[in-house]
Amino acid sequence: MGLFSRNSSKDADNVALAAARGRLSSSDVDQIRFLLTTKKSVFAVKYVVERTGLELKQAKDLVDEIRLGRYVPPVTDTPVVRLPGTNLAERTRALKGAGELHQATALVVSETGMTEMEAGLFVGALRTDPQDS
Repeated sequence: MGLFSRNSSKDADNVALAAARGRLSSSDVDQIRFLLTTKKSVFAVKYVVERTGLELKQAKDLVDEIRLGRYVPPVTDTPVVRLPGTNLAERTRALKGAGELHQATALVVSETGMTEMEAGLFVGALRTDPQDS
């Protein structure tokens, strides 16, 4: 009987995490990433608790998922259209120029297999106005 109660506890945690992920918008995830890159992980966990109502341990787990690139919220706002003749850098640059940093990062993750952190660094390094050589 103890075995079933442990599994139901894990199931309840998974349900709570799934519901919390649904409450986070892409701008929330961008804010969490910003806090993580500025070495303010405690504030990132606090932000998740405030936005989702999760308990501290679950909020920390969700922040760790975002830090490690295991969680990218679904993109539902603007579909990314792949046009012939445009490469990944051009499409990412266009999204970045439009202020869609989350979508630009998600695009790079989906097409390259980079972690979310690596993709964020790639997007951050791109200039929105390519200069002629």
